[in-house]
Amino acid sequence: MQSVAVTGLLMTRARGFRLGPITLTLGAGSRTALVGPSGSGKTTLLRCIAGLEAPRDGTVTIGERVVSDGSRVLVQPAARKLGVVFQDGALWPHLDAVQHLRFVRPSLTRARAEEELGRVGLADKGSRKPAQLSGGEAQRLALARALAGEPEILLLDEPLGAVDVHLRDGLALLVRTLAMERALTLVVVTHDRDEALAMADDLVVMDAGRIVEHGSAQDLVRDPRTAFTARFLGRAACLPIRRDERGAARSAFGPVTLADGADPAAFAHVVLPHDLLAIDVRVPDAVVVRVLHVRHDALGGASAAVTIDGQAMLVPCPDDLVAGVELGLRLRHAPRVLPAGAGDGR
Repeated sequence: MQSVAVTGLLMTRARGFRLGPITLTLGAGSRTALVGPSGSGKTTLLRCIAGLEAPRDGTVTIGERVVSDGSRVLVQPAARKLGVVFQDGALWPHLDAVQHLRFVRPSLTRARAEEELGRVGLADKGSRKPAQLSGGEAQRLALARALAGEPEILLLDEPLGAVDVHLRDGLALLVRTLAMERALTLVVVTHDRDEALAMADDLVVMDAGRIVEHGSAQDLVRDPRTAFTARFLGRAACLPIRRDERGAARSAFGPVTLADGADPAAFAHVVLPHDLLAIDVRVPDAVVVRVLHVRHDALGGASAAVTIDGQAMLVPCPDDLVAGVELGLRLRHAPRVLPAGAGDGR
């Protein structure tokens, strides 16, 4: 396994696209997801690490080797000990599954290749070509091919995007398990929060070509430092803050604390689902909302879709609640006030 370090990486393109400057270190054996909306620069950063694109400035270091320096590619992608899986799989239509693996590692016997395919759930599929595989099977083949080269770093670009929803959990678990078993450094690009949390321990939240926050998945979900991260990862409502006629700052849940002279528009009262407690609507300090619908999950829990000061969110609720009724809500703790913009990372 190898570490990955990006220092001062800068990439620009036509139409105003700009990535960076990015400085980021991923430890050897770490499992990291690059997350953010479309156009945030996730895939471009991954491709620069892989050597598939040359940045305008900055360095990429894998282990102890500087593999890119500015626009100079010092180590070609094939020599970086990488496995790469693209969203569409990028499989070769004329080769069967075994031939895909043996192309990457010619020393593999057919029996050993069949064994490797079995590890990713493709037992007895060795003679099939990509057109004879389902979407999920094709992506498993792409993963097996990436691993056949015995990489030290595995890079995945939206690996579950073309996979049926009901198959994604199993494939995400497989990716994580194989990365752990083989002590790989894993870097996953995804715009899906649940996929990121299933495959990675650490998250790099990106927006508009820069890093917003970087930390453990648990910390960023439960204790975000920006409204952007809270909204993207925690499915939070970012409530506007206004000053009342006396100049006091308030949100829909009452008074909040701002520094003297601070502009309320630059901040938001961030409310995560677990911040709220469902209470009787008759309690004096209850914020009363109308339930739009109720969603039940596979584990028996229930969440109510509500709107608070124009912000839609799901909040935990009793499992016998029904749409159309009123629900009282109260904060479990003091208001969480965060910068309304994307922030500058951590």
